[in-house]
Amino acid sequence: MAAAAPSLPVEVWLQILRWATLNPWTHALYTSEYSPFEAVDVNVGTPEISHTKRALVLVCKDWRRWALPLLYEDILVSTSQRLHQLLQSGPNLGLDLGATSRCPADFVRRAHLPYSSTTTSTSRTPRSVDTLALCSSLEVLVRTADALTTFAYEFNIQCPPLPSLKRIDWWHHNEATRTGGINSLTRVLEVSPNVEYLSVGGELWATYLLTARVHLPHLTTLRFRRVNTFFVLTLCRWTFPSLRHVIFDNILDGDLFWAFWTTFGSQIRTVELGISLKFYIQDFLEYVFSGCTQLEELNYYVHFTHPPSTHWPQNTLKTVGLHAHPNSFFRVGTAEYWEHVGRHLEAFASPAFPALRRVLLYGDWRASMGMEEFHRIVQPLRDKGCTVEVA
Repeated sequence: MAAAAPSLPVEVWLQILRWATLNPWTHALYTSEYSPFEAVDVNVGTPEISHTKRALVLVCKDWRRWALPLLYEDILVSTSQRLHQLLQSGPNLGLDLGATSRCPADFVRRAHLPYSSTTTSTSRTPRSVDTLALCSSLEVLVRTADALTTFAYEFNIQCPPLPSLKRIDWWHHNEATRTGGINSLTRVLEVSPNVEYLSVGGELWATYLLTARVHLPHLTTLRFRRVNTFFVLTLCRWTFPSLRHVIFDNILDGDLFWAFWTTFGSQIRTVELGISLKFYIQDFLEYVFSGCTQLEELNYYVHFTHPPSTHWPQNTLKTVGLHAHPNSFFRVGTAEYWEHVGRHLEAFASPAFPALRRVLLYGDWRASMGMEEFHRIVQPLRDKGCTVEVA
């Protein structure tokens, strides 16, 4: 007769269930701290993870209790009465949470609130706002553009206090913003004093240039997804005394950030550029080097960025991160590839970057590192005293 399987400590089961519900983007979607090349699409998601969470709570009473926080940690906030009831439910709906008095709303860490859930065709507050107010431990709020559908935004809307919020991923909606409250980034930031990470996108109308000033004492990371000049000018009226890291996903025109560099350039210590050929076509590194006087770390996708110029010496730059995300214009091993990568490394080996000590390689560099040409073009950096290593 086979022996019974040994029981495991609860802590081990909790770790197993956590691992079963992770995906490659989990950390990037929840974090409020800057890490290189973690600026993923905030809409990314895997249905498999949601299916896994729903399956785990059906296995047995113990797994239901242990996995319930995982099931409710990331929600889509709608106007559904059922969701509102579930979040504040307990034994009445068969949700055995053990000895604790916590309800599912306490487990919500990330909430995706589409604009379709905050329409104001009447003066009555949408149920979605009341639902959001239940989430006392909310850390991440996501507001993204809906499909091109007409919604009514006629009456003012409220916004609950969000003191636990650490990160906001915001896509601006001009029509919705007129109603204020949860539809207005300015108002949301006013009730979220502890925000550390802010990503913004959308094209702001000029009518919003004179909105209230915002002071975010704890904001360390600002991410531009895609913005226009009016959005940049509005941000320049706000104060971010702790701002150190800036991420550019995409740009319409490099010139529209001059006001930003003038206002915040001396504070910035880290700049990251995303996957966009605009950074190559417009030589955006030229703007970065001229705008940041105290830059210490630079991260970018080498095949999507113009080689750095040595016209603007960077006396404080210590670390450069180069990501090898592929680009069909530069196939590994071709003359064009080595010429392009070589120009990047040659620039950093020049006297224009006297403080540079590390070049970190992100992504898949294995094919390149196996070729003699790679070692030839990195040797000047090593001769300079820089380490070139895989991150």
